[in-house]
Amino acid sequence: MNQEIPSDVAAPQQPRGGAPGASGTSATVTEAAPAPRRGRPRDPLLDDRALQATLDVFGEKGWAGLTYDEVAARAKVGKSSLYLRWPTKERLLADALRRTQQQSAPQQVSGDADAGAGAGADGASGPGTSSGPPDVSTAAAAAASTTAADVSLRSYLVHHAMRRAELYVGEHGLAMLRLYVEARALPEVFAEIQKEAITSFVLAQRHRVEEAIAEGDLSEGASVVQLLDAIEGAVLMHVLVTPPELTARMRQTLPEYVETLVDTQLRAAAGPGSRAPGPASAG
Repeated sequence: MNQEIPSDVAAPQQPRGGAPGASGTSATVTEAAPAPRRGRPRDPLLDDRALQATLDVFGEKGWAGLTYDEVAARAKVGKSSLYLRWPTKERLLADALRRTQQQSAPQQVSGDADAGAGAGADGASGPGTSSGPPDVSTAAAAAASTTAADVSLRSYLVHHAMRRAELYVGEHGLAMLRLYVEARALPEVFAEIQKEAITSFVLAQRHRVEEAIAEGDLSEGASVVQLLDAIEGAVLMHVLVTPPELTARMRQTLPEYVETLVDTQLRAAAGPGSRAPGPASAG
């Protein structure tokens, strides 16, 4: 005859995975923590190596030769890591170009007194006016600008001309120069890259010169495009036509060249009654 068990009496719990211990109580069972995932930690320098390799390959081989295989081999990274970060070649190259332009940007401006160091009384630099020409990186840092409104037009233009020169003669100068050619040959492919790497900077400079005209620093009839083309174009040609054996000398004299160039163009753009920006001008 079966004896009915009262409902308030709990049935004994059987231990999971084994018999009761010697004391007769059930063994406490806890779930094991998941095993830690194994694998190599993310390399914080991977991005730097990948972007560096991208500029090297693009400078040497152009757009057609820029492949994930080549970049991965030079950077010593897996292709999957490249695809994960940069799904397209366009994005990869755009980030690489942005990185090198940010690295070439000087840090701060000390004003026209420093930017015009070594300039003569007429605003033109000449031999014997300074203790010696600094290299392009040092001069660019001395002529840098925090914001366009913080410095005079002259300092602003010297800064940007030196910055552009640093890109041309720097480690990845060949990649920057090739960008112009590829953008003309493949306008659809390079539309966004050109907008980010070139057009945005040009528009910012045009806006700054337009402000100077509105404030009376330059003649009302001054051509913004011609002024900037004369400066930027002269810097580019100066770099391109210099023979390789004279590159080191060109780099040392480049700060003096740029300051004289900017002063000459500003004097040409200054009309009667305008406050022509010069080395002695603070505004």
